[in-house]
Amino acid sequence: MSKVIAFIGAGSFGFTYKLVSDILLKPALTGCEFRFMDVNRERLDNLKLLLDYHLDRVHYEKSPVYTQNMEEALTGADFIIHLTKIGFLEASEKDMDIPKKYGLYQTVGDTCGVGGVSRGLRTMVFLEKMLGMIEKVSAPGAVVLNYTNPQQINVMAASKISKVPFIGLCHSVQGTTRQMAKAIGVSYEDITYEAAGINHLSFILKFEKDGKDLYPALKSKAPELYQNDISTDDQIFASLGRARIDLMNRFGYMVTESSQHLGEYVPYYMRTPKLREELDIHTDIYKKNIAAKTMDFAKKVEQAKNRTLPFPENSVEYGAEIINAMITGVPCKIYANCINNGLISNLPDDACVEVACMVDKNGVQPCRYGELPMQLAMLCSMEINVHRLAVEAFIKRDWKYVYWAFMADPLVNSILTPDEIKSLTVEILNAQKDYLPEALWECKDC
Repeated sequence: MSKVIAFIGAGSFGFTYKLVSDILLKPALTGCEFRFMDVNRERLDNLKLLLDYHLDRVHYEKSPVYTQNMEEALTGADFIIHLTKIGFLEASEKDMDIPKKYGLYQTVGDTCGVGGVSRGLRTMVFLEKMLGMIEKVSAPGAVVLNYTNPQQINVMAASKISKVPFIGLCHSVQGTTRQMAKAIGVSYEDITYEAAGINHLSFILKFEKDGKDLYPALKSKAPELYQNDISTDDQIFASLGRARIDLMNRFGYMVTESSQHLGEYVPYYMRTPKLREELDIHTDIYKKNIAAKTMDFAKKVEQAKNRTLPFPENSVEYGAEIINAMITGVPCKIYANCINNGLISNLPDDACVEVACMVDKNGVQPCRYGELPMQLAMLCSMEINVHRLAVEAFIKRDWKYVYWAFMADPLVNSILTPDEIKSLTVEILNAQKDYLPEALWECKDC
């Protein structure tokens, strides 16, 4: 019996096309039925043009379903790939622009801080609806593969509001290890590595070739990399970047997210314009990246119209690998985000952590890492506190937990006073009230 793969938020620029292309490269998955759901008709139509051409040229037999109706997409679905961006650009621009009035600047704003918490609140509202619908209409044992940020907030919230398996996926680990190997001139196929932490703040804890530690070689090149391996792009495939190299020099290990992203997660790199200039960290790159992705998607659509679209190579994303392993039973190893429950012994059990996982017909099975180096656990804990408070704000429908989440955030509290944080909290919640429960944006007793 063929499996049904539903993409929710399928209009995501390029992501759906990349994941579908990966799936088509797996012989065991060629009988799967695709369903694509997005509320934006124009983006759904463009996706249809792109994918219909791609599926036709590989002679795919099953016709896909394109719909704006989530229940239609989810009915009988075995795998749900979640890609939504609730509020899209308008909501994200408010997350970025309102804090500027208080002197708080962000780069991407999708994982932590004001932008990450606000985006998480909007997404949790949608997840509650989607997970409830999956429980009612999807296939027994349906699994959600979540690509939507903020991973930690989404995974933690999903664990509290549903029993549907909810796996957070990213490409930070595989992207960073490729950059590390490239930096020292070693073939990626020759290295072995281990990573653990939280999404966008995991660390490469082992980096070896034939049992030999490669960190000394990487650290010896750190001064050269600091000067030359820089990029204004937030993608981890672009460069290692100055902030990451500085953090490695100070804490001993390479972090798994770009320097542009990293600046938002710790209190060290974005407090002043001088710091940002020295570390080549650029604010508001989220807008720049969306513009670039929009252009790239439009280019692919035009190539599909002209029948000149190149065949894509297999990507580094884990989605197709997971589906293939669960259907065939042929195991694979991935890195995924899941509830801790002792996987990392010196982080809270209810936190969302990023660890190695084995996947087979039994599903995604996280591997216990043990104890993180204490200094790295400290960095992770700062962000975990923010995530826990944000999830509690949604569960209890209480704005004060949003305020406390902002108070706990290491970048926010390194720049703003408690009164400024309170004022910012109220303003952000009111700006996003179209996407939030009334009990949150009303801010009673504020």
